Amino acid sequence: MSRERSPQRSPSPQCSLSPQCSLSPQRSPSPQWNETAFVPYVLRACVRWALHQLYTRFAFAYDLVSALVSRGEWRAWTRAAIPFLQGSRVLEIAHGTGNLHLDLYDAGYAPVGVDLSPNMGALTQQKFRAQKNLGPRLVRARVQQLPFPDAYFSALVMTFPPAFVNELAAMRELWRVLDSRGALLWVDAPQIFPHDAWSRFLNWLFQTTGGCANPETDEITSLVRESHNGALAQMWTWRVERVQSKHSAVHVFIGIKNENFH
Repeated sequence: MSRERSPQRSPSPQCSLSPQCSLSPQRSPSPQWNETAFVPYVLRACVRWALHQLYTRFAFAYDLVSALVSRGEWRAWTRAAIPFLQGSRVLEIAHGTGNLHLDLYDAGYAPVGVDLSPNMGALTQQKFRAQKNLGPRLVRARVQQLPFPDAYFSALVMTFPPAFVNELAAMRELWRVLDSRGALLWVDAPQIFPHDAWSRFLNWLFQTTGGCANPETDEITSLVRESHNGALAQMWTWRVERVQSKHSAVHVFIGIKNENFH
């Protein structure tokens, strides 16, 4: 297997989030029939159902599916957060099958992982026994009720997080367990460079289903300001980094904790 090229950071990141991106404010659906909006709605519903299946009954297929829909870039995308970590007490939110957890260990960290899915916890344990001959520090818990003291972690990392980011209670919990001036790293908004029809189709699919694959304009500031009635902008001071490799790019949203939020 060839060695992956190290991703490069863009000096002037320009991020675009589609209206359905994780950080977008929730909007009430229009009561009027709209054929144009119906197809994306159905696709998003199918994606939510498929993701639920991948996190539960078919967790064993998660790595294969994620590699397929990213043209093999998924793990490189998740690793994009590592250069921006600060401190040594790292919590990975929704650790999934444990790939980033393994990469964090390889980078010299001893992270804690939290995930609600017992299937994902079992897969991560298996990988660590096979590759590291040790057990990872995993906790099964809801993000809305994290079993950690206040200000316990120096950095939180989450990659392509699910719907809990739309719940203010969950985001308040992340703020609570983060140390003074700690960093929340949120990896999202991937883009596969359109070298062929498959790449163009995947980008279209990301956009249509809320995967934020169109970084032509920077909407992050307005979205943070509007999300949860501006609470995210009060909790953290945000900046965006674009991490680019030969075949794709992904964005790391970095929020530095604001201690004055109440």
